Amino acid sequence: MTGAAGKASAARGAGSGAARGTGSAGAEAAAKAGAAPQAPARRPGACGAAPLGAGDGPKIFAADVGTGTADILVTLPGEPLENAVRLVVPSRTQVVARQIRAATAARRPVVFLGPVMGGGPDGAAMKAHVAAGLPFIAGESAALTFADDLDRVRARGVEVVADAEASALAAEAVPAEASGAAGASGTADASDVGATGDVEATGDASRDTRPVVVRSGDLDVEGLRQVLQGLGVSPCFDAVCVAVQDHGFTSHGSNRVARFAFWEQALSDRRPLVDLFWPADDVPATFTRLRAATALATELGEGAPVLAADTGPAALYGAMPESGDAVLVNAGNGHTVCVVARDGRLAGVFEHHTSALDGASLERFLRRFLAGELTSAEVREDGGHGAVLAPGALEGLAGPMLVTGPRRDLLRGSGLALEFAAPHGDMMLTGCYGLLRAAGERGLAGRRRGGTS
Repeated sequence: MTGAAGKASAARGAGSGAARGTGSAGAEAAAKAGAAPQAPARRPGACGAAPLGAGDGPKIFAADVGTGTADILVTLPGEPLENAVRLVVPSRTQVVARQIRAATAARRPVVFLGPVMGGGPDGAAMKAHVAAGLPFIAGESAALTFADDLDRVRARGVEVVADAEASALAAEAVPAEASGAAGASGTADASDVGATGDVEATGDASRDTRPVVVRSGDLDVEGLRQVLQGLGVSPCFDAVCVAVQDHGFTSHGSNRVARFAFWEQALSDRRPLVDLFWPADDVPATFTRLRAATALATELGEGAPVLAADTGPAALYGAMPESGDAVLVNAGNGHTVCVVARDGRLAGVFEHHTSALDGASLERFLRRFLAGELTSAEVREDGGHGAVLAPGALEGLAGPMLVTGPRRDLLRGSGLALEFAAPHGDMMLTGCYGLLRAAGERGLAGRRRGGTS
């Protein structure tokens, strides 16, 4: 990283991906002359691809589902990208965790069913529920949310049953949305929860003890339709894109190793980042969570083509300059990924769990990774996934490191030459822009099924 890299500033980074309007003098002159207006010039090395722009383009739903938030973008035909519908809402694992915690506070059993989804907060809520001495029943598919090995799930106190049995139990229970104890966005009352997170018994013999049904899944299809309809946006799409983080299924062994093997193979093959976005039927079988999310996206799209990806490639592709040459860092709520890209192809990858990092340790890891000194063994010993850098990956690569993601403040004040990237003026939607960019390159952005709003 040479040249102007050392002079890059966070302020310039925020401006590098600002919304690009069509009101420039050049565009106005072209319009007066009867010519089609041209997009304003973009700074060389600017993050992200050029906006899709206005016109009778497709209506695309894109969702980037993380640990903390689900970031949603819906393009509107005839409108510039800046006027697209944008939502940043709690991710489904956060919502499910709140539903479980509310059931715990009400001393109610839980029936958990649906497809495998993202873990983390929902798993912590499940453990607290079981620790409170309350029944937690899960269908086999939903139980895979907590571990690929169902015996491990059972060992944590969960009663794992066949999906059909879970559905039968749910028919006799109370949906979380209909229960005063477990609303879709409610949390357990703090007065019900002790300092250790355990929930105290209320002693009320008249309380409702019927099980509460908590539905799994990384996309709430009906909830999304209702929200969009409430905003005056018809939930009819020309294409649907979804990204979730998937470790890959492995009932035995380390799923951290299994996940990083995906990156290592892509780097060994020198694959373009766009190759890591798949049509629904082509999602690798080992990515069970992504396949489940793709099925929900297919349901939402009602026949529209679906494109799926891991959240890492989605965010990195959203921030990658059009040149395809960059060092990109996505500091997510769950994972932090650094990628070296040359001509749009993977030349290096480092991945760790964000919760295990602070600013100093992240900077140290990045410096050693870019120097070619960091090994996967060292990263895994620290609880991360791995590091691999192709020989000569940084030769001739100038410009600052581009940093995005909700935890990017970890690198604020760092001595690294970096730029806080905000593709198209909205850092939180970087993954959605990566999905849109890949959809355009995969041909999905040129199809219309009808409907304008």
